[in-house]
Amino acid sequence: MQTATAQVSKKYQMVIPKEVRKALGIKPHDQILFLIDGNRVYLRPRPTSFTEALSGLHAHVWHQSGEAWLEKERASWEE
Repeated sequence: MQTATAQVSKKYQMVIPKEVRKALGIKPHDQILFLIDGNRVYLRPRPTSFTEALSGLHAHVWHQSGEAWLEKERASWEE
């Protein structure tokens, strides 16, 4: 695990350290998400599409495609 620090200016601005920019692949004009969890804050580049970013999330839980599950579920309603 690496650490990096940044100083907050009077206008509450800071420069993202080079190590962080490189690790997250941040480029000029990218937007950053601040994920607040109690007294912890996580920084992530904002995805261009949340749908694509979340696609496949927890795929290991689903042993079949979403469509197959949905068809099976709908079929059970008709019984």
